[in-house]
Amino acid sequence: MVMACLVGVSWLLPMTPALGQEPPPSLRGPKTIPSPPEQNTPVAAPPQIQLLISARQQFVAEPEAARIVLHIHNSTPQTTWLYRRAKGKHPLEDRPREEDQPIETTGGSTVEVRLQPADAKAAQAVITPAEATTLEYVQMPKPRLAKLAAGGDYDEVSIVHLRPALAEGQKPVWGAYKLTVAYGASFSNGDQFQRNLGTPLWRGEVTSNTITVELRPPLPDSKGVLAGAALGKDLQPRAGIRVSLSDEQGQLIDQQVTGGDGRFSFANLPLTTYWVAGRREDAKEDTLIYHHEELTGAAPSVNSQLVFFPVEIYEAKKLVHKPVLLRVFDADHKPLGGIEMDVIFSNGDILDEVKATSGDDGMAAMELLPGRSSISLNRHGCAEQVERVDVDPGVGVDSFKFAFTCEKK
Repeated sequence: MVMACLVGVSWLLPMTPALGQEPPPSLRGPKTIPSPPEQNTPVAAPPQIQLLISARQQFVAEPEAARIVLHIHNSTPQTTWLYRRAKGKHPLEDRPREEDQPIETTGGSTVEVRLQPADAKAAQAVITPAEATTLEYVQMPKPRLAKLAAGGDYDEVSIVHLRPALAEGQKPVWGAYKLTVAYGASFSNGDQFQRNLGTPLWRGEVTSNTITVELRPPLPDSKGVLAGAALGKDLQPRAGIRVSLSDEQGQLIDQQVTGGDGRFSFANLPLTTYWVAGRREDAKEDTLIYHHEELTGAAPSVNSQLVFFPVEIYEAKKLVHKPVLLRVFDADHKPLGGIEMDVIFSNGDILDEVKATSGDDGMAAMELLPGRSSISLNRHGCAEQVERVDVDPGVGVDSFKFAFTCEKK
């Protein structure tokens, strides 16, 4: 059994929920501060942020991926929080829910890359638009919250696979492209976050400046092909497996998500060594498996099989955690800094302990397992105060507030 600890609250940077269990008899109900009725509570608009992008490479030769740096600046006098890290923007899925299942939260930050030929004549000849795919976690997702202070800056790197536009005859249009990024964030419980804590979780969308990147064709000797299939323990194809291709140093090159046939294929590869990794796209636990494959002149094509077996998890670090923001107030509703927080989750199989200390604004960011946990609030000279935290299932962010009453020891 492993106890995962997290200490500190400033700048927390870069994912099956465990369902809640009944609290022990000694656990008191949470001393949360009541909020006014929702319909009478104005929700302040999150502060606007500015987005400036830059590329780490002057050119990108297929099959390489571009590294786009997002430079985010908060020019307002108000602190805000960002959800890290941003994923590619996809249509929302309408998932059926059983009547006895709790409602899952949704949300997060997204990146949408817009790409078009810089040359006007080349743009007019385009039959199929260029594509930009934001690559995601190779391993189990580990979302975090990043605090963006007033006037502060935050950088995040998006890894993007760029595919050129196609002209007549399916001919790739290589050369210079104009690239912009739309950075956005939305959360199903975003208004609750503002009402609970009086501080905004940033939501909205902002568009970046435009940069120019050059897309180049594969090198003449890039004739390697790495293909294969994702299979279950019954050796039947598995859909919904995110397969990642990385170079020998672990730098991500491309990704695919398997369909019903379980197949994946990466072409136009230089003859060298690669890592092929796969994980279940919807898993809430660590399902990562990987292979080391080498492409040579004698064997330029390799078939790789990723076989997934059921996993048994007994370590908290192998489960997806959810970002949570907590705030502590005194009896006069003033933020309390220096409150030591110790959150313990236990369901009989998994034990998770996370620690943090509230800042001057009373805030502390943590990553917790969905379900019910106990939280101890401690301050020098005061008796320990025990509350509970019920983290909702789903993705996105949860928020909690507590009124700390210093009862002398």
